[in-house]
Order: sequence, then structure tokens, then C-alpha cells
Amino acid sequence: MKTPANTPFEVESEADMRSLGDALAQQFDAWAKPALVTLNGELGAGKSVLARAMIRFLGFDGAVKSPTYTLVESYTAGGWRIAHMDLYRVIDPEELHFIGFRDIVAGNDLLLVEWPEHALSQLPAPTLDVNIEYAGENRLVTLAYSA
Repeated sequence: MKTPANTPFEVESEADMRSLGDALAQQFDAWAKPALVTLNGELGAGKSVLARAMIRFLGFDGAVKSPTYTLVESYTAGGWRIAHMDLYRVIDPEELHFIGFRDIVAGNDLLLVEWPEHALSQLPAPTLDVNIEYAGENRLVTLAYSA
């Protein structure tokens, strides 16, 4: 699957979203570490499906749990220390201090962050910003790579 930048494209199914995750993860080795992928979209849009596919593509074969309640789940795969974060439940950016947010950002090679707007002032510039919107039964995805 091609991954066009800055041009919205349609993803028709959950399987296609997983394929997109695989295609994006193939690019990671060319990226400087640490790398940040921000995942934007409404509830149920497919952010976690995409993150899970990326983690699995890198070679993690255990359970890839949703960080919805834990805020962060950590993995090691394919030479990457990965933090998958879901910041939906963060109300005040000061809460990030209590979960050791700066240490998490500093201690991982790859950050996959859902709901990044809850921590924008504390995140580095994203390597890749993914926006997922509903398009009927499908999803409209736009990718923006940092320069």
C-alpha cells in the first residue's frame, strides 16, 4: 500500500488500516530516533488499530494492549523501545508529570501517541502526524511527515 503524504486517501476496512500500519512501520528504520507518530481522530476511528499493527509489524508477538486506562504501554521490538500512549483521559497537562511523561518521552525510541493534543506543549515535533476522519463506513487518512 502506498502512503501518500498530505493527500487524504480512503481506508475501507480494519484490514486495510492494519496494512497501512505495516506500510508505515516499514519506513521506521529510515527515521532518526527518537521518532514520534501522532495519531489523531475521533473515538473509534482506528488509531489503536493502526498503532497495534505498527507494533506487531516491528516484531512484537505478545498481546498488544490498549493504553486507554493505563495511559502507556511499553514494548521492545525490532530494535525499538516503543511507548504507545493514549492521552484521551488526560484533562490537565500537569497530570503528565505524575505519570513520568518526560521520562517516557526521553526513554523510548518510538512514541505512538493517541490524542496528542492533550500534551502538545510537552511533545517533540512529530516525525509523522496521522489524521483519521470518518468517511461514511470508511476512513479518510492524511499523513504529514516532518521536514
